[in-house]
Amino acid sequence: MMSDFWQLEFMRNTLIAAAILGPTCALLGVFVTLRGMAFFSDALAHAAVTGVALGYLLREISPLTVNPMLFMFGFSVALATLMEWLFEKTKLRPDTLIALSFTGSVALGYVIISALGKFRLIDAILFGSIYANSTRDIFIQLALAVTVSGVLLWNLKAYALGILQPDLARVQGIRLEQLNYLFAIVIAATVTIGLKMLGALLLSALIVVPPAAARLAAGNFKQLLLWSPIIGLLAAAGGVLTSYSIDTPTGPTIVLVNVSVLLLLLFFRLAKNYAGRHGPPCRRK
Repeated sequence: MMSDFWQLEFMRNTLIAAAILGPTCALLGVFVTLRGMAFFSDALAHAAVTGVALGYLLREISPLTVNPMLFMFGFSVALATLMEWLFEKTKLRPDTLIALSFTGSVALGYVIISALGKFRLIDAILFGSIYANSTRDIFIQLALAVTVSGVLLWNLKAYALGILQPDLARVQGIRLEQLNYLFAIVIAATVTIGLKMLGALLLSALIVVPPAAARLAAGNFKQLLLWSPIIGLLAAAGGVLTSYSIDTPTGPTIVLVNVSVLLLLLFFRLAKNYAGRHGPPCRRK
Protein backbone atom coordinates (compact mmCIF):
# COMPACT_ATOMS: atom_id res chain seq x y z
CA MET A 1 0.00 0.00 0.00
CA MET A 2 1.13 3.56 -0.71
CA SER A 3 0.62 4.46 2.96
CA ASP A 4 3.53 2.16 3.79
CA PHE A 5 5.78 3.92 1.28
CA TRP A 6 6.66 6.85 3.55
CA GLN A 7 7.57 4.53 6.41
CA LEU A 8 10.43 2.98 4.42
CA GLU A 9 13.55 5.14 4.57
CA PHE A 10 15.17 3.60 1.51
CA MET A 11 12.04 4.33 -0.57
CA ARG A 12 11.93 7.92 0.66
CA ASN A 13 15.59 8.33 -0.30
CA THR A 14 14.86 6.76 -3.68
CA LEU A 15 12.06 9.24 -4.34
CA ILE A 16 14.19 12.19 -3.23
CA ALA A 17 17.07 11.04 -5.46
CA ALA A 18 14.69 10.72 -8.40
CA ALA A 19 13.27 14.19 -7.72
CA ILE A 20 16.80 15.65 -7.72
CA LEU A 21 18.43 13.78 -10.59
CA GLY A 22 15.37 13.68 -12.85
CA PRO A 23 15.11 17.43 -13.54
CA THR A 24 18.89 17.92 -13.35
CA CYS A 25 19.57 15.34 -16.06
CA ALA A 26 16.66 16.73 -18.09
CA LEU A 27 18.02 20.29 -17.97
CA LEU A 28 21.47 19.06 -18.96
CA GLY A 29 19.82 16.99 -21.68
CA VAL A 30 18.45 20.11 -23.38
CA PHE A 31 21.99 21.20 -24.23
CA VAL A 32 23.23 17.65 -24.82
CA THR A 33 20.56 16.92 -27.44
CA LEU A 34 20.76 20.32 -29.12
CA ARG A 35 24.50 19.83 -29.55
CA GLY A 36 24.06 16.27 -30.82
CA MET A 37 26.00 14.78 -27.88
CA ALA A 38 23.55 12.10 -26.72
CA PHE A 39 25.98 9.35 -27.68
CA PHE A 40 28.75 11.26 -25.84
CA SER A 41 26.95 10.97 -22.49
CA ASP A 42 26.18 7.31 -23.18
CA ALA A 43 29.85 6.64 -23.94
CA LEU A 44 30.93 8.26 -20.67
CA ALA A 45 28.41 6.17 -18.75
CA HIS A 46 29.82 2.95 -20.17
CA ALA A 47 33.40 4.18 -19.71
CA ALA A 48 32.67 4.10 -15.99
CA VAL A 49 33.31 0.37 -16.20
CA THR A 50 36.98 1.13 -16.74
CA GLY A 51 37.06 3.88 -14.10
CA VAL A 52 35.70 1.61 -11.38
CA ALA A 53 37.89 -1.30 -12.52
CA LEU A 54 41.03 0.85 -12.37
CA GLY A 55 40.01 2.07 -8.90
CA TYR A 56 39.73 -1.49 -7.59
CA LEU A 57 42.95 -2.48 -9.35
CA LEU A 58 44.83 0.38 -7.71
CA ARG A 59 43.42 -0.61 -4.33
CA GLU A 60 44.67 -4.17 -4.89
CA ILE A 61 48.24 -3.23 -5.85
CA SER A 62 48.69 -0.13 -3.69
CA PRO A 63 48.84 0.22 0.09
CA LEU A 64 46.75 3.37 -0.25
CA THR A 65 43.00 3.22 0.33
CA VAL A 66 41.36 4.43 -2.85
CA ASN A 67 37.63 5.04 -3.24
CA PRO A 68 36.78 3.45 -6.62
CA MET A 69 33.94 5.95 -7.14
CA LEU A 70 36.34 8.89 -6.82
CA PHE A 71 38.67 7.20 -9.27
CA MET A 72 35.72 6.68 -11.62
CA PHE A 73 34.93 10.40 -11.42
CA GLY A 74 38.54 11.32 -12.21
CA PHE A 75 38.66 8.86 -15.10
CA SER A 76 35.35 10.14 -16.54
CA VAL A 77 36.48 13.78 -16.34
CA ALA A 78 39.84 12.90 -17.93
CA LEU A 79 38.15 10.94 -20.73
CA ALA A 80 35.59 13.69 -21.37
CA THR A 81 38.36 16.30 -21.55
CA LEU A 82 40.44 14.12 -23.88
CA MET A 83 37.48 13.50 -26.18
CA GLU A 84 36.68 17.20 -26.35
CA TRP A 85 40.34 17.94 -27.15
CA LEU A 86 40.28 15.36 -29.94
CA PHE A 87 37.09 16.92 -31.31
CA GLU A 88 38.92 20.22 -31.61
CA LYS A 89 42.34 19.02 -32.78
CA THR A 90 41.71 16.09 -35.14
CA LYS A 91 39.86 15.61 -38.40
CA LEU A 92 38.10 12.47 -37.21
CA ARG A 93 34.33 12.74 -36.94
CA PRO A 94 33.01 13.10 -33.37
CA ASP A 95 30.86 9.96 -33.68
CA THR A 96 33.97 7.99 -34.69
CA LEU A 97 35.95 9.23 -31.69
CA ILE A 98 33.06 8.53 -29.35
CA ALA A 99 32.67 5.00 -30.69
CA LEU A 100 36.40 4.35 -30.22
CA SER A 101 36.28 5.63 -26.64
CA PHE A 102 33.09 3.70 -25.95
CA THR A 103 34.29 0.31 -27.16
CA GLY A 104 37.88 0.71 -25.99
CA SER A 105 37.03 1.73 -22.44
CA VAL A 106 34.38 -0.97 -22.00
CA ALA A 107 36.75 -3.65 -23.30
CA LEU A 108 39.58 -2.49 -21.03
CA GLY A 109 37.28 -2.34 -18.02
CA TYR A 110 35.94 -5.83 -18.63
CA VAL A 111 39.47 -7.25 -18.94
CA ILE A 112 40.50 -5.67 -15.62
CA ILE A 113 37.33 -6.81 -13.85
CA SER A 114 37.85 -10.34 -15.18
CA ALA A 115 41.42 -10.35 -13.88
CA LEU A 116 40.24 -9.18 -10.46
CA GLY A 117 37.36 -11.68 -10.41
CA LYS A 118 34.83 -8.98 -9.45
CA PHE A 119 32.11 -9.80 -11.96
CA ARG A 120 29.36 -8.42 -9.71
CA LEU A 121 30.71 -4.95 -10.42
CA ILE A 122 29.43 -5.22 -13.99
CA ASP A 123 25.81 -5.57 -12.88
CA ALA A 124 26.15 -2.67 -10.45
CA ILE A 125 27.64 -0.40 -13.11
CA LEU A 126 25.27 -1.36 -15.93
CA PHE A 127 22.03 -1.40 -13.93
CA GLY A 128 22.78 0.72 -10.86
CA SER A 129 21.41 0.34 -7.35
CA ILE A 130 18.76 2.98 -6.85
CA TYR A 131 17.70 1.66 -3.43
CA ALA A 132 21.20 2.14 -2.02
CA ASN A 133 20.91 5.95 -1.79
CA SER A 134 22.00 7.11 1.64
CA THR A 135 21.56 10.55 3.19
CA ARG A 136 25.15 11.32 2.13
CA ASP A 137 24.30 10.37 -1.46
CA ILE A 138 21.30 12.69 -1.38
CA PHE A 139 23.48 15.65 -0.36
CA ILE A 140 26.00 14.79 -3.10
CA GLN A 141 23.20 14.67 -5.67
CA LEU A 142 21.81 17.97 -4.39
CA ALA A 143 25.25 19.57 -4.71
CA LEU A 144 25.46 18.21 -8.26
CA ALA A 145 22.04 19.64 -9.10
CA VAL A 146 23.01 23.09 -7.85
CA THR A 147 26.36 22.99 -9.68
CA VAL A 148 24.97 21.76 -13.00
CA SER A 149 22.05 24.18 -12.96
CA GLY A 150 24.35 27.04 -11.97
CA VAL A 151 26.88 26.35 -14.74
CA LEU A 152 24.23 25.99 -17.44
CA LEU A 153 22.08 28.96 -16.43
CA TRP A 154 25.05 31.25 -15.76
CA ASN A 155 26.40 30.54 -19.25
CA LEU A 156 22.96 30.20 -20.85
CA LYS A 157 23.40 32.96 -23.43
CA ALA A 158 26.87 31.77 -24.42
CA TYR A 159 25.80 28.13 -24.80
CA ALA A 160 22.65 29.04 -26.72
CA LEU A 161 24.57 31.30 -29.10
CA GLY A 162 27.31 28.69 -29.48
CA ILE A 163 24.73 26.11 -30.51
CA LEU A 164 22.70 28.32 -32.85
CA GLN A 165 25.34 30.68 -34.28
CA PRO A 166 28.88 29.63 -33.30
CA ASP A 167 30.56 32.09 -35.70
CA LEU A 168 28.67 35.01 -34.17
CA ALA A 169 29.59 33.75 -30.70
CA ARG A 170 33.29 33.85 -31.57
CA VAL A 171 32.95 37.34 -33.04
CA GLN A 172 31.44 38.49 -29.74
CA GLY A 173 34.47 37.12 -27.91
CA ILE A 174 32.83 34.04 -26.39
CA ARG A 175 35.47 31.37 -25.77
CA LEU A 176 33.58 28.36 -27.04
CA GLU A 177 36.50 25.96 -26.58
CA GLN A 178 36.67 26.65 -22.84
CA LEU A 179 32.89 26.39 -22.52
CA ASN A 180 32.95 23.09 -24.40
CA TYR A 181 35.54 21.67 -21.98
CA LEU A 182 33.45 22.86 -19.04
CA PHE A 183 30.35 21.30 -20.56
CA ALA A 184 32.14 17.97 -21.06
CA ILE A 185 33.23 17.99 -17.40
CA VAL A 186 29.65 18.74 -16.28
CA ILE A 187 28.39 15.75 -18.29
CA ALA A 188 31.10 13.54 -16.76
CA ALA A 189 30.16 14.62 -13.22
CA THR A 190 26.46 14.05 -13.85
CA VAL A 191 27.08 10.61 -15.34
CA THR A 192 29.34 9.58 -12.45
CA ILE A 193 26.91 10.58 -9.72
CA GLY A 194 23.78 9.47 -11.56
CA LEU A 195 25.29 6.09 -12.39
CA LYS A 196 24.53 4.74 -8.92
CA MET A 197 20.86 5.44 -9.43
CA LEU A 198 20.18 3.88 -12.83
CA GLY A 199 23.40 2.42 -14.17
CA ALA A 200 25.02 2.93 -17.55
CA LEU A 201 22.28 1.24 -19.56
CA LEU A 202 19.45 3.43 -18.25
CA LEU A 203 21.07 6.75 -17.29
CA SER A 204 21.10 8.13 -20.83
CA ALA A 205 17.31 7.91 -20.90
CA LEU A 206 17.07 10.55 -18.15
CA ILE A 207 19.30 12.84 -20.19
CA VAL A 208 17.81 12.29 -23.64
CA VAL A 209 14.10 11.42 -23.30
CA PRO A 210 12.74 14.39 -21.24
CA PRO A 211 14.14 17.09 -23.58
CA ALA A 212 12.92 15.10 -26.58
CA ALA A 213 9.44 15.02 -25.02
CA ALA A 214 9.68 18.70 -24.07
CA ARG A 215 10.36 19.67 -27.68
CA LEU A 216 6.91 18.33 -28.54
CA ALA A 217 5.29 20.63 -25.98
CA ALA A 218 7.54 23.71 -26.14
CA GLY A 219 7.14 26.47 -28.66
CA ASN A 220 10.54 28.09 -28.14
CA PHE A 221 13.87 27.66 -26.36
CA LYS A 222 12.72 29.23 -23.09
CA GLN A 223 9.74 26.90 -22.91
CA LEU A 224 12.06 23.99 -23.67
CA LEU A 225 14.22 24.93 -20.68
CA LEU A 226 11.08 25.00 -18.53
CA TRP A 227 9.27 21.90 -19.78
CA SER A 228 12.24 19.56 -19.85
CA PRO A 229 12.99 19.67 -16.07
CA ILE A 230 9.27 19.49 -15.30
CA ILE A 231 8.90 16.34 -17.39
CA GLY A 232 12.12 14.96 -15.90
CA LEU A 233 10.81 15.55 -12.37
CA LEU A 234 7.33 14.13 -12.94
CA ALA A 235 8.55 11.10 -14.89
CA ALA A 236 11.31 10.21 -12.40
CA ALA A 237 9.10 10.61 -9.32
CA GLY A 238 6.20 8.94 -11.09
CA GLY A 239 8.43 6.02 -12.02
CA VAL A 240 9.41 5.46 -8.38
CA LEU A 241 5.81 5.55 -7.17
CA THR A 242 4.60 3.36 -10.02
CA SER A 243 7.30 0.74 -9.44
CA TYR A 244 6.36 0.58 -5.76
CA SER A 245 2.65 0.27 -6.55
CA ILE A 246 2.92 -2.51 -9.15
CA ASP A 247 6.12 -4.13 -7.81
CA THR A 248 8.43 -3.64 -10.81
CA PRO A 249 12.16 -2.75 -10.99
CA THR A 250 12.43 0.95 -10.24
CA GLY A 251 15.14 1.99 -12.70
CA PRO A 252 13.50 0.45 -15.80
CA THR A 253 10.11 1.73 -14.64
CA ILE A 254 11.44 5.30 -14.49
CA VAL A 255 12.69 4.92 -18.04
CA LEU A 256 9.37 3.46 -19.23
CA VAL A 257 7.43 6.34 -17.65
CA ASN A 258 9.72 8.80 -19.46
CA VAL A 259 9.16 7.00 -22.75
CA SER A 260 5.40 6.87 -22.10
CA VAL A 261 5.29 10.64 -21.60
CA LEU A 262 7.21 11.07 -24.86
CA LEU A 263 4.81 8.80 -26.76
CA LEU A 264 1.78 10.51 -25.23
CA LEU A 265 2.99 13.97 -26.26
CA LEU A 266 3.88 12.64 -29.70
CA PHE A 267 0.35 11.23 -30.06
CA PHE A 268 -1.21 14.58 -29.13
CA ARG A 269 1.11 16.41 -31.53
CA LEU A 270 0.21 14.08 -34.41
CA ALA A 271 -3.49 14.28 -33.55
CA LYS A 272 -3.34 18.07 -33.46
CA ASN A 273 -1.55 18.23 -36.80
CA TYR A 274 -4.05 15.80 -38.32
CA ALA A 275 -6.99 17.83 -37.03
CA GLY A 276 -5.41 20.98 -38.42
CA ARG A 277 -5.08 19.47 -41.90
CA HIS A 278 -8.43 17.72 -41.96
CA GLY A 279 -10.59 20.09 -39.98
CA PRO A 280 -14.07 21.16 -41.10
CA PRO A 281 -14.01 23.54 -44.07
CA CYS A 282 -14.83 27.17 -43.47
CA ARG A 283 -18.39 28.14 -44.39
CA ARG A 284 -18.87 30.99 -46.77
CA LYS A 285 -21.22 33.74 -45.75
